Amino acid sequence: MKNRQRTRTVLLALTASIALFWGAVDIVGVPAARLAGQLVWVTLGVVMLVVTAALAGWLLSKRPRSGRHSVDG
Repeated sequence: MKNRQRTRTVLLALTASIALFWGAVDIVGVPAARLAGQLVWVTLGVVMLVVTAALAGWLLSKRPRSGRHSVDG
């Protein structure tokens, strides 16, 4: 059942994204190539943000813990 809901959610998200893209191109008149270029830049920005957060989390996990915050007291 969860797999079916997940599939439905993904399909609805893709359909909504395609409808927005089509509306921007057809109704507003934005060139499709320009939207595709913006999509590339936004995707790169999100990837950089995720990599930066992952690196920060990894570095924080490697940092030695101070004794005053230990559970043992």
